[in-house]
Amino acid sequence: MHYRPLTEADIERCLWLERYAFNSNPDPVLLAQGRITRFRGLFDGDHLVAQLELLPLRVQTGHGELAVSGIGSVASAPETRRLGHAEMLLRHATDELRADAVPLTILYPFKPSFYAQYGWATFFERKVYCGAPGLFAHFKPKDAPPGHLQRVGLAESEELDAIYRGALRGRFGPLVRDAAWWENEVLQDWDHRPWHAYIWRDAQGVGRSYAIFRLEPDGDGRRFEAREMVALDPVARAQLFILVANHQDQVTSVRFRAPADAPVNLLFPDHLECTVQPHFMLRLLDLPAAIAGYAFPREVAGRLTIAVHDDWIAANRGVFALEFAGGRAQVTRLAADAPADLRCDVRVLAQIYSRYLRPRTAAAFGMLTVAARDGLALAERAFAGLAPFSSDYF
Repeated sequence: MHYRPLTEADIERCLWLERYAFNSNPDPVLLAQGRITRFRGLFDGDHLVAQLELLPLRVQTGHGELAVSGIGSVASAPETRRLGHAEMLLRHATDELRADAVPLTILYPFKPSFYAQYGWATFFERKVYCGAPGLFAHFKPKDAPPGHLQRVGLAESEELDAIYRGALRGRFGPLVRDAAWWENEVLQDWDHRPWHAYIWRDAQGVGRSYAIFRLEPDGDGRRFEAREMVALDPVARAQLFILVANHQDQVTSVRFRAPADAPVNLLFPDHLECTVQPHFMLRLLDLPAAIAGYAFPREVAGRLTIAVHDDWIAANRGVFALEFAGGRAQVTRLAADAPADLRCDVRVLAQIYSRYLRPRTAAAFGMLTVAARDGLALAERAFAGLAPFSSDYF
């Protein structure tokens, strides 16, 4: 068995495995233009038995940004499944990322328990709202302030990005998007079908919200399917709901997604249907680097010791001291038998790190062992913030 980057000579094998595993139709032109270099394969001799894609990304952390690798397109050949090849492939990939000083990796799981056994943990969930378009009629066009909707596209991606960053500021999880991501991953889908994109501008022409959506078949009617509805303030958000209400004669249902802590149904006299959707999973690859690169609230100060168990990456296993000052934490490895304020598994730490799981909640549910209440209080202050969220997928 050997692990290596795929090359142009591997394109046909890569395409076949993508089509088999995901019932998709990947673009061979994109692979030939450079995407193939992001793929890694596990080979038995010359036979490709498993592959994945490493995406170099950056993620917003609430107070800053961090490098992260997305892992996608994990696939095993049908004739060699259930022989441990996916685990071996992931092991090689995480070793490569650690060697390249990438502290975090995220992925979307086909089955959460599969990746959990290797140290990944769900790090956010989002609410999916559905309802009849008539429910949005509560937002009256006659009450709208001066302003207008404008259809936009790639030329306005910088403006879209400014609204996106501003609306999601303070959250862990939103991807840092460049122009190529807006073009290929946001404004069109994987089958190159475009989405409709509209910015709402106020009387001064300033963009304050946007909607990216499409009218999809839905039973005997059509559904207003929003990829994103993003707003900087309540007034701008209401204009997006008016846009939805104006489609009452064109659609029979509406669906959009929002952060788990967004009180969307409190804005409606009659509630929309709401379900909770777990999403990406996070893996701490290099615990000291992940903590050292994290921007904490500047007012947090003090020393916290935490014992971490990681049954897959030995370098993450041990007792660490975190010294908080000026929005950063200096990390020091202590002796293995040093006393610790807190003890947890690396998966639980990833969920605390992303602010998906509050330290006090983790302690209350037996996921975090507390030896010092002051340490728990310090962790609460250090990892405080809005619920994590991302509207992307790969």
